Amino acid sequence: MTLSAFLILALVAVFIAFGIPMAPILALGGIVVFAFAFRFTEAFLYLAIFLTPLTGLRLVIPSGGLQLITRAFSDSIDIPIAEGVFLVLLAVWALKIFLYWRRRNDRQWEPIFPIWQSYGAFMLAHIASAFSPLLPDTSLVFKYAARPVLFCYLAFVALPVNLIRSRRRLVNALWMIAGIGTIAALNGLVSVFFTPGSFLSAAKPLAMFGLSALGENHNELAEVLVFTAPATLALSRFITVGRIRRVLEGLAVFQAMICLLTFTRTGWIVLGIEVALLALTIWRDAVRRNVRSLLMIGLLMMPLGVAMAVYSVSHEATSSNSTRLMLSEIALDLFKSSPWLGSGAGSFIDRVGSTQVFLIEYGAPLDSHGFVQKIMAETGIVGLLALAFLAFQLGQIAWKSIRSMRGSTYFAPYMMIAIGALGAVTYQLFNTGYWTGKMWLPIGIFLAATQVLKAPPRDNLPL
Repeated sequence: MTLSAFLILALVAVFIAFGIPMAPILALGGIVVFAFAFRFTEAFLYLAIFLTPLTGLRLVIPSGGLQLITRAFSDSIDIPIAEGVFLVLLAVWALKIFLYWRRRNDRQWEPIFPIWQSYGAFMLAHIASAFSPLLPDTSLVFKYAARPVLFCYLAFVALPVNLIRSRRRLVNALWMIAGIGTIAALNGLVSVFFTPGSFLSAAKPLAMFGLSALGENHNELAEVLVFTAPATLALSRFITVGRIRRVLEGLAVFQAMICLLTFTRTGWIVLGIEVALLALTIWRDAVRRNVRSLLMIGLLMMPLGVAMAVYSVSHEATSSNSTRLMLSEIALDLFKSSPWLGSGAGSFIDRVGSTQVFLIEYGAPLDSHGFVQKIMAETGIVGLLALAFLAFQLGQIAWKSIRSMRGSTYFAPYMMIAIGALGAVTYQLFNTGYWTGKMWLPIGIFLAATQVLKAPPRDNLPL
């Protein structure tokens, strides 16, 4: 596989050197990538999971003058590389469903569409917003309903559930998450000591090889770590070798500490919720046995808490509060203007851009800092009801699964995955990464774990 990939890259380089037009090269490249993904689907899935937090690594494909692409994506397609890999995997999955399930009646490839009832209602709410009395751009609404709303479900929720159908694949997926979480934490640790202009600073993503792969601010680092830390801890519960398990537990703690060092208030809140839930469930007996040690750790961490308190009253923090408050006020005004259908899916940034007070005060328009405010403003009461239905269905799945698995071998890792997914969702109640894999992939991994850990192990399913 490695040799073939090298030869293909060399051939593409020769084509470019001789000035051959890009369209045939891109077409050839697409065919080759699809063929590799068809043959090595499992490896491509793990690659996509590993790349998901690296939203700064982007794939830019020129439209080539094709009218369909130009109308949909302007001059070029610009998406994170991870989403490009997921898009290829979706095409491969669709073909394998046709070849193996429809034609051969292979039940292992029968498609599963989890939470389709609630997510379908959620998507319909976005489509219905096209009929808002605020007259949004209908084409924009339908485009937004397809990308990102439908895409996030198919790529980050349905695809993992359908491809992760064995305990082995779930463990391998967790290895990918633990790996990228460790890299992200190391990146944040380096930033603490080597940020230009200061010796010690808050942890944040640093550019790697000239690319801001993990994003550009501390919030983007923390939103990755609040899921990777519990996922790494869950992975340790599947490992029987004591030394490796202890290393993974240490890496989970390391990721959590770097999350605290980002000094993001959302990161602290979410991490606090996760630790509290773990302490009330699978760690309850350990907490009772080690009260004194935990109090000592709490005392040792007091300077970190003082530093957080100081940061919370800094100019940067108060300015962020002011920005979020005005964005919430704009969202509320849009909701009042069209309470049932909202202002139109995907229209929030444009509405902020037409608010002169915001532009004068804060500059460029921003998206809603909070998923609920976003849904409220763009899809109104209909969208909020659909979102509540979606949350209820996910909660019902978690509750039933936790009750059925209580006392089993997989109860602890399942709880950790579920709590990590809850943390990823909770983070987006205050942030802007709600239509990315950072929020929806944890949900997909949680639903895949629900399916795998409740059923008898099936570790030899072919891909």
